[in-house]
Amino acid sequence: MKGWRLTTAASCALGALFALQLVFWGADEEGIRVVVRASARTSIVLFSLAFGASSAWAFWRNGATKWLLANRRYVGVSYAVSHAFHALALVALYQASAEFRADLNIVTLGGGGLAYAFTLAMALTSTDAAVAALGRRRWHLLHTVGGWYIWVIFAQSYLPRAIEMPSYLPAGALVLAVAAARLARRVRRPAAAGA
Repeated sequence: MKGWRLTTAASCALGALFALQLVFWGADEEGIRVVVRASARTSIVLFSLAFGASSAWAFWRNGATKWLLANRRYVGVSYAVSHAFHALALVALYQASAEFRADLNIVTLGGGGLAYAFTLAMALTSTDAAVAALGRRRWHLLHTVGGWYIWVIFAQSYLPRAIEMPSYLPAGALVLAVAAARLARRVRRPAAAGA
């Protein structure tokens, strides 16, 4: 599966997963929190796959990384869909939980809100027509700055938790691995050019 069919299939699968969780856990605060956690995890996986696709191809050339590189646009839009589900779950949690409302602050809202703005902008510009309209240089700047900003939000969300709770270690390791691969690729590129 590839192209927009991949995004459609991923979106349907995500919607079904979260709906089943609400059926199983209930649509009260506990069930909503399950969906919040699950949608955060699907978002970080899909984001990491898209953000790390070119680095994966640079270091591990095989059929899987070739497919990922060719389809990173569609994986990236699938991340945006997953994060839209996450936003809906957060809105539902805001309505259901006084504790959640009390814990919100301007830093969380501002930082998370900017990540959502980048996610939306990157999703809306994930077409050939958008690249042509923006120009390759501006498009690349948007997706690079936006990608790293979203990475920072995931890092500050998962890395402290990974230190305290073993269940967060896989997500924390994924966050670090993607950044390490991207930075290593940048370091290697000038060295390869000078060789």
